[in-house]
Amino acid sequence: MSMKFTRRDLLKTAAAGGTVAATSSFPFINSAHAAEPLSVVEWGPPWIDHAKKTGEAWGKAEINWTLHSGGAASVLPKIKAAWPNPPYDLVDNWSPVFLSMVREGWAETVTLDNCPNLADVPEGLITKDADGNWKNIPRGTAGVFFTYAPANCPIEIKSIDDLLDPALKGQILWPNPTLNTNLQVVALAKARGGDEYNMEPGWEFLKELAASGNIGRVSANTSDVITSLETAETSVTFVDQGTLSGVKGTELIHLTKTDSSLKTFVFVSGWCVLSSSKNKELAFDYANFTISKEYSELYYQDVGEVPVNINAEHDIQHLRFSPEETDAYVVIPDWDHLGVELDNWNKRFEKDIVPLL
Repeated sequence: MSMKFTRRDLLKTAAAGGTVAATSSFPFINSAHAAEPLSVVEWGPPWIDHAKKTGEAWGKAEINWTLHSGGAASVLPKIKAAWPNPPYDLVDNWSPVFLSMVREGWAETVTLDNCPNLADVPEGLITKDADGNWKNIPRGTAGVFFTYAPANCPIEIKSIDDLLDPALKGQILWPNPTLNTNLQVVALAKARGGDEYNMEPGWEFLKELAASGNIGRVSANTSDVITSLETAETSVTFVDQGTLSGVKGTELIHLTKTDSSLKTFVFVSGWCVLSSSKNKELAFDYANFTISKEYSELYYQDVGEVPVNINAEHDIQHLRFSPEETDAYVVIPDWDHLGVELDNWNKRFEKDIVPLL
């Protein structure tokens, strides 16, 4: 499957993923327990720097590192070409690529026996196959969600239907479909019984919103979002966590745990143990080590993603979800489907929505 977007396309984070192909070894040999080298695929800085720290602390085997070259999906044709003997044991990846790996049958099943620290991870964040088997080991998340500036917003927003309140005339900054891969319309669809496969409820909601006059600007990039919110031109938007890091002068309330109609869409990054690996025990052991409370906190400090371990401390409280909150507020969409439909959704937006603005 050809992926048309990357994590940076979605979240515009400042930290660059691995973009240079390289393979290196790092000697993490425990003299008391020498083992076959573990082959791990990881992103470039800051991920690889963090991974080397955890590998050194783990210390049970030498780790041969291979960096992702380009987008994370670029590893898929490499695995496919070498199957059933690809040179990797463990691959760090994210939600869209996990799904592709599961469909291909490349992802080894994970259990609490081989990865006990998953007991501290909400099950809703774990990728599953059609039979419900766990297929990855999450370690970080980031999200896309509704937020507003209470000092500039005429009303308190308590549910998604408040977006239609006449008091919000001109106050909504609506992203064009390219931003967030159109999850904003998926959010509207879900609020009215649809989803990414049934978008008509979302488009009808957006038509109402456009006709109401509440959309004051359509954002085309992250700079639009930052400028509009900081100048108080608008006060409500749907935004990713990465872009929020650029909003410095405006206090925001993030609507991630306000009402079940206001969904937070998350991507999950983490490990996948290949079913072809001859080194599964070590691969699971290392992955399990990295999602402990201690190393989940270090992951947040080094990389900036929200750790999935519920006991790990971090400062992004609006993206800390208990298992119950995960069920109520969190959505992990079908990223493959979003990528396939994005061009059509752009055309639909121009045809049906823009004339109403």
